[in-house]
Amino acid sequence: MGNQAKNWQHWIPVLEKELAVEMQKAPSPSEVHAKDHILRVLRRCILLGQRLGADLETLVAAVYLHDLGRHYIDDKAHGALSALKAEPVLDRIKFPEDKRNAVLHAIRAYDVRATPEDRTTLESKILYDADKIDTLGVVGVLRYIRHFYGKKPIDYMLDDIDARWEGLALPETRDLALQDYTYIKNYFAQLKEELGPDA
Repeated sequence: MGNQAKNWQHWIPVLEKELAVEMQKAPSPSEVHAKDHILRVLRRCILLGQRLGADLETLVAAVYLHDLGRHYIDDKAHGALSALKAEPVLDRIKFPEDKRNAVLHAIRAYDVRATPEDRTTLESKILYDADKIDTLGVVGVLRYIRHFYGKKPIDYMLDDIDARWEGLALPETRDLALQDYTYIKNYFAQLKEELGPDA
């Protein structure tokens, strides 16, 4: 475990540099999927990965590369494109060959088009969950307001929050995110009550 811990930490500055290079090449970088999002997802992936005994090297690489496609297309379904863009990066940094398929699988399977059955590895489930819970809590409120407030009714946001919560793959993620889920649900329920039923 000590050796594995050292290995996964070694990849963080390498992948951070590669992400910056890839973002500079991208035609339309997504502010919602920028470095701050990556770091929040990374923190949760490491926490869940350590708790559940996941391969942290695979997780770290998947986290840094999972949104590459989102900087090329404005589509929630960007996992396949992200995996396509991630493959040459893994090659360039000489990421362990025996773990590359696991990284690419996690990236593809975190996509909204993927089903729970598509997420066949612990790492793919952790990445999926860690990404989804980034829309909860205080940061989640900010993200929903930036992207949906005034464009969609509050009920849309409440339903979307519930759908994300219900779709989580791991009970450990629910334990980790329960406080954030409760916070964001209460926030938008209170907002709707104060603004009236048509909000």
